[in-house]
Amino acid sequence: MARIRTLPDVLVSKIAAGEIVERPASVVKELVENSIDAGATRISIHLEAGGKRLVRVVDNGHGMSRDDALMSIERHATSKIRDIDDLFSIGTLGFRGEALPSIASVSRFRMITAAEGSRSGTEIYIEGGVVRKIKETASPVGSSVEVKNLFFNTPPRLKFLKRPETELGRVLEVIQCEALSRPGVSFEVSSGGRTIHRYGASDSFAQRAAQIIPGTLLYPVDFEDETLALRGFLGSPLDPRSSMRRLFTYVNARPVRDRFINRIIMECYGRMVEKGKYPQGAVFIERDPALVDVNVHPTKNEVMFESQYEVGQSIRRAISNMLADAPWMKGYRERTQKALEDFYEKQKDPGFSENKGYSATGSPPKAASTQVAHNPELGSPRPHNGASSIPEKSPEAAGEDMFSDGFYSSLRFLGQVGKLYLVCEDPDGIILIDQHAAHERVNFERIKKSYLEEAFSCSQKLLIPEVVELTVREINTAQQFAEEMEKLGFNFEVFGESAVRVKSVPGFLRDSDYARVFADLFDELDGLGDPKSLEGHLDTVCATMACHSSITANRTLSEQEARTLFADMDASQNPHACPHGRPVATRISYNMLEKMFKRT
Repeated sequence: MARIRTLPDVLVSKIAAGEIVERPASVVKELVENSIDAGATRISIHLEAGGKRLVRVVDNGHGMSRDDALMSIERHATSKIRDIDDLFSIGTLGFRGEALPSIASVSRFRMITAAEGSRSGTEIYIEGGVVRKIKETASPVGSSVEVKNLFFNTPPRLKFLKRPETELGRVLEVIQCEALSRPGVSFEVSSGGRTIHRYGASDSFAQRAAQIIPGTLLYPVDFEDETLALRGFLGSPLDPRSSMRRLFTYVNARPVRDRFINRIIMECYGRMVEKGKYPQGAVFIERDPALVDVNVHPTKNEVMFESQYEVGQSIRRAISNMLADAPWMKGYRERTQKALEDFYEKQKDPGFSENKGYSATGSPPKAASTQVAHNPELGSPRPHNGASSIPEKSPEAAGEDMFSDGFYSSLRFLGQVGKLYLVCEDPDGIILIDQHAAHERVNFERIKKSYLEEAFSCSQKLLIPEVVELTVREINTAQQFAEEMEKLGFNFEVFGESAVRVKSVPGFLRDSDYARVFADLFDELDGLGDPKSLEGHLDTVCATMACHSSITANRTLSEQEARTLFADMDASQNPHACPHGRPVATRISYNMLEKMFKRT
């Protein structure tokens, strides 16, 4: 008997479905794109249990006749391409004819559709790939596709689905991607019988971008050459995010997550954004469909370009031109001049000081003090005969000293350079300390300890609650962790469809940008996969909060404030690295200095 044999159709269908249908979000993506290809101007998405129990997509597209409806559930049956030439000039979102039969093979599937001019519609019910019912029914023009109990007949796939809240977040992300490229189409999303978001139809990409990426200043990009046209909106490098979820890219109106395009964008921003941060915005690339291959990935999330080098150069020119123009800096000279005038005006007031330095509680000190830029008491002169009178320790021994108890408090403070680095001296050389990294470590351990001990008592109620705009997905994450965030000192409530109203914040964050703190926190949580609580990812959450609440560059510290920081560092469990792993201090030994000046 031959060992190689043809697989049965039912098994083939389930294998094919595994490539296309990964989770409820995959179902929503395929059904919404079918609606868009059908010319719909109004699309409603209804969900239960994040789409695990029910996904229903209803549209007002042109619908299908009975014969077309029956053909649509056959594998590789489509109205979008006819021959091989069409495969290399695809202008629609779908084209393979795999989505509906794949979805129907792993769910309880019902489709009701009617074409314009039809006297009645057609209803088809399929269970696990087996057609159970076909009948005429009353229906408006358009289609309604209902997918119940996804993966009910493939338990191994079912058990890998995440919690309903997580799956809902993935679905919302898909809807945002589709909605952003189609401002003329209205989208309404409901979950558990409640409308959770609505995008009204608009003629303006800018208006739709403001709905999808709220609370962010976006600047237009408009470029065209012989290779492609690139339009869209991008944010300032001064306003990045912790992930790429707020960076949307499209090729011929198709949403893609293409590594080539993302790499070019990141190269353009380069060192203008810090490591681990990403720009926000939406980039729409238009290129002759005959020069773009979209048939390279089962989920159609990646593309290949003919003449890829030229495409990359054009994308780079388009974005670099916008960044070189620096629209976020418009009016900078006027603002700078006014700031200088205000500064010199305040200098006339003897009680004025710009110092907003470090204090143990994280709030500005009651009495300001001037910067110690230089300490003349440097001890007795050193010999000038080319030899050092200071005994030099081995690098190993010097390194161990930096990890000894009371190391920071024992340092001799000399001053501050660049309003960022504290300069100190010990018997073996000069110690440079990053004041932001040091304060970040102190705050991180303080926040984490307070959460674990449920001892957070310094939450500060805002006199006027602040409304913070978030994306739909970020709001979903905020609701999921609202109770645990309260333990950290946050108290907020959902306010409308795309915002939260912040009532109180941790005391040490009272001078921070709440919108940025919220966006970064929920962006971090959303990127952790399927966190069931903050406990398992407490370090990530506390590190984000610590970063926002710590003293930054361009902040002057007095010697007293620096010594308070040193004492706090010595009380820390790991005082030699910030929560993100960057070093807090480094030593330049006297031996190294003498080598620099060629004295040895």
